[in-house]
Amino acid sequence: MITINLLPRQLRKTDKKVIVPYKTYLILGFAGLVLLHLLLFGVATMKKIQVIALHGSINKITVSAKEAAKTKSEIKEFEARTNTLKTVLTRRVSFTELLSGLSDAVPKGLWIDRFSLSGHSVIIQGTVVSLTQNEMTIIGKFLQNLKNNKTFSTAFPKLELGSVQRRSIKAYDVVDYVLNGEMKK
Repeated sequence: MITINLLPRQLRKTDKKVIVPYKTYLILGFAGLVLLHLLLFGVATMKKIQVIALHGSINKITVSAKEAAKTKSEIKEFEARTNTLKTVLTRRVSFTELLSGLSDAVPKGLWIDRFSLSGHSVIIQGTVVSLTQNEMTIIGKFLQNLKNNKTFSTAFPKLELGSVQRRSIKAYDVVDYVLNGEMKK
């Protein structure tokens, strides 16, 4: 079908095509790129803030980890001490009987200066004075008395003479001794 438009040209309806100049496209593209850069800068800034916050958290955790390690080592130390006491108590040897056996084994002229129990070992330090110069015999007798004592030998089957030192106090010769022993495991 053919349509004829008889109206003069000024009155005719025509389809006007909007022509957008290339400058508009350039401005819109440039504005889009600026917005994209601003968006990426904002995202990078947020990530930087998150990284700084994570570093702060890591530092706090590191301090907490050091404190936890220190506490853990203290707990292990206390557990070792507790286990030592448990082993002594499970052997059913009372300290009263042990000290009584130690007292019974001491010969004349021998003094106990120190009795220490640590871990699975015992250390007995003391001094011997004898006017007849038989200090080593007295120490040997003391060691034999301890080994013959049932309570003491049960708790400490390995008991040996560690060291001996002779010294003088005024006109008297004295001998310092150390006995070392281990608990029965």
